[in-house]
Amino acid sequence: MYDAAYEGLRGIQRIRSITSRLYLDCFPLGSRLLELNCGTGNDALFLARQGMNILATDLSAKMLEEVARKIDGNDLRNAIQTRQLPFDQLGDLRGTLFDGAYSNLGGLNCTDRICDVAAHLGTLIRPGGHFIAAVMPPFCLWESGAFLLRLRWRDAVRRFSRRGTIASLHGGSVHTYYFSPRFFRAAFAPYFEHVKTVGLSIFTPPPNFERAYARLGSTVRLLERLDDLLCQLPPFHAIGDHYAIVLKRKAL
Repeated sequence: MYDAAYEGLRGIQRIRSITSRLYLDCFPLGSRLLELNCGTGNDALFLARQGMNILATDLSAKMLEEVARKIDGNDLRNAIQTRQLPFDQLGDLRGTLFDGAYSNLGGLNCTDRICDVAAHLGTLIRPGGHFIAAVMPPFCLWESGAFLLRLRWRDAVRRFSRRGTIASLHGGSVHTYYFSPRFFRAAFAPYFEHVKTVGLSIFTPPPNFERAYARLGSTVRLLERLDDLLCQLPPFHAIGDHYAIVLKRKAL
């Protein structure tokens, strides 16, 4: 159901295209990788087909059931393992070393304990290994603009709340927090060095703005090119619906 509702969206496909290129740039062939908030396993399947080995983790048992079906259907049992594991239990993996880790599509926005996640990953990723995360920032140009046009002032600044906000997700709701690239870099700084930050859906609409995509038509291609041109420059890298941040584990 999730794949049918979201994976076909142009904005989601574009985010996955960009993050996939980052994965292949940072994770060598044969890498053993840890995935946080794996969802229905689309990133894990992509990387397994590229010769990686993945431990795919998620809080949701239903998501992991879907991942298991995909693993069996694609004969990838030797490349992908799954485990139900919330962020605050990452310490249970202590003693296992990974060549890298990743988290896509704002999964880490579901916790306010980013510093704890950073500390856990600091013990789980080998020196020189990369962590790549797609995160939602406190300000989204398109989202705030859309709310302001409707005179919904409170919604226009909802991402700024340090206490987080309730966001819709998969037909339900989840407490969501928003982190700037600066905050995220600082949280990981004791263990990781910053490589780069890439803004996602800056001038192009957020993935769930289906009406905007329909109205813009072919103009979306021009906005995508503008995103590509400015995505690593401040402040543009921090005002999209998401940003992808690449971090490298420091030497011990």
